[in-house]
Amino acid sequence: MIPNVLGWNMRGRTLESRLAETGSVGPGFDEVRLAAATTVLLHHAHGSIYDAKADPLFAFSGGFLHFGLLAVLVFFAISGFLVAPGLVKSGKVTDYAISRVLRIFPALIVVVISTMILLGPILTTLPLQEYFSDYFRLLLYTKNILTLTYDFLPGVQLPDGHPAIVNGALWTLHFEVLSYIALAVMSLIGILGRPRLVLVVFLVVYVLYVGNGVFPAVAERLSGRLVTFISLFVYFASGVVLSTFRRTIPYSAALAGFAFLILIASLAYGEGIVAAPLCVPYLVVFAGLSNLPGRSFVRRDLSYGVYLIHGPVLCGLGISYPGIRSWLFVALVATIMTLPLSYLSSIFVEQPALARKKIVARWIGGRLHLIQSTMVRLVRVQDIGT
Repeated sequence: MIPNVLGWNMRGRTLESRLAETGSVGPGFDEVRLAAATTVLLHHAHGSIYDAKADPLFAFSGGFLHFGLLAVLVFFAISGFLVAPGLVKSGKVTDYAISRVLRIFPALIVVVISTMILLGPILTTLPLQEYFSDYFRLLLYTKNILTLTYDFLPGVQLPDGHPAIVNGALWTLHFEVLSYIALAVMSLIGILGRPRLVLVVFLVVYVLYVGNGVFPAVAERLSGRLVTFISLFVYFASGVVLSTFRRTIPYSAALAGFAFLILIASLAYGEGIVAAPLCVPYLVVFAGLSNLPGRSFVRRDLSYGVYLIHGPVLCGLGISYPGIRSWLFVALVATIMTLPLSYLSSIFVEQPALARKKIVARWIGGRLHLIQSTMVRLVRVQDIGT
């Protein structure tokens, strides 16, 4: 049982008791994820017509946050909250890794390959033979399968002649995988099972995050990749903290309302970097544990499919119909095209892959056991020989 290390506990419902009420399944997380993925789609549709700085939240927050980034932070907070408990309970990093791989990569592989061999030939300005002969750029694009982002395909360009970014949303997956790896490391070295140490990790990352924002000279000394990782991992780690202390932290609409007011005020006064990692994850978890409107319409988690697929759809619309000047119309058409494809991805790719977790885990466990046995025998042979 997680101790009350914060030294306080409010009477009434906690995140843990709310999870117990819902059978350990937050009833609202599918809606929150779908809303976040749709927000990313809307943000990119808006960005296909207007400058990114025209995002209303970007202006309101003084350039700290836009709606697309907010949706990404929502995903990271949810991942930290939902993924950590299983790893803490089992301690089996191999099973955890298999689960994460099967969640991320099958649909990603299908989308990347389909984009390259189906959409690319339709949109390219090159003859098909020349398109498929550009092995170098095609190979670069396949790096997306490994979450190593490359945005361009041969001859796929905007009406103004500039290369088109085919699927700009994929960049976050690299940092999501790094967050999963960081959580596995925390488990292996014994941090994840010790609440005080989990809190220390979050505080360290939080201080680095705020320091990078408040003191740009600090961020300039770090690599851009590390700065980006810190700026996303702090929300993932905040979700892990909420999960770790779920028996202590209240499930409270009043607290959620207070967090929302603090977040809005901090964004308005240019202090979003201080408040957002504390407020956004709690609001996300509170919503995920709540009964949200529209649950009867969300029978499957389509969020990952929407996130992966909307980019190529928007790219195709922008190239094929450059005269469209209504971002709402672009968003509507993209949504109508993306949702059915996401549904197909869920049925034929994502769910079948996840359903094979135990089979894959047993197979890999068997191979690891065989390797271990072989190494033990080799060591014994060496000992006898000496």
